Amino acid sequence: MRKILHILLWTVLIAGAASLFVFANEKQKTVTCPEFQILIQHGDADRLISEQYIKDRITDAGYRIRNQKLPDIRSAEIQQLLNDDPFIRNASLTIGVEGTVKANIEQRQPLVRVIPETGESFYIDTEGNTMPLSTEFPARVMIASGSIPALKQHGPAMQHQTLANIYTTAMAVKADVFSMALTEQIYLDESGVIQLVPKIGNHIIVLGDTSAMKEKLEKLRIFYRQGMKNEAWKNYGVVNLRFRDQIVCTKTS
Repeated sequence: MRKILHILLWTVLIAGAASLFVFANEKQKTVTCPEFQILIQHGDADRLISEQYIKDRITDAGYRIRNQKLPDIRSAEIQQLLNDDPFIRNASLTIGVEGTVKANIEQRQPLVRVIPETGESFYIDTEGNTMPLSTEFPARVMIASGSIPALKQHGPAMQHQTLANIYTTAMAVKADVFSMALTEQIYLDESGVIQLVPKIGNHIIVLGDTSAMKEKLEKLRIFYRQGMKNEAWKNYGVVNLRFRDQIVCTKTS
């Protein structure tokens, strides 16, 4: 008898839960979205996009959210639209029981601004993807210039050797506190030799290629630390770090 009562109790509970679920679903169909909330995470990077940018992207694509009934909101399509945006790393849309729609946006983090010989400038982000410049906010990042071809299509920087070298160099500089504070610009000469233009002095720093980048930047730190004692670094026009275990400096003429 006790077993039968136990089964009946569970049957009633399951039926009740199912009824509540059906009722909630039916009620949701009549709920109108009262508010559209947008949360943008920038991380440590400069802001590139605003809440208004997100709203405009959705509206320009022909979608409506606020004051729309929940079944009429094409949330999956809107989420895909946002994830396809070049400034957005990840986007997700959630709908609360009361009808509020929330967009959680994770912005890409620009690493370096690339200025090619021809064509438009663009960013490479910290994950190695190219993206256009923001029309809303400029990012205070390193500059890369010199013998750099125009970008035909945005995508992974590693698909282009020159951009891959810029990305690798910029990431190494960013990871080194001293080099990051020192570097004004990454420059590639006609042979593809990588150089750094420092914020102080009238010299250039030659890295060569992307090999042993950590060791090269450590040598650079030691050079400045020792040179600061007598300001000897001011006498040089070129500081060459390409050679293993040595620094070759050329004096200004």
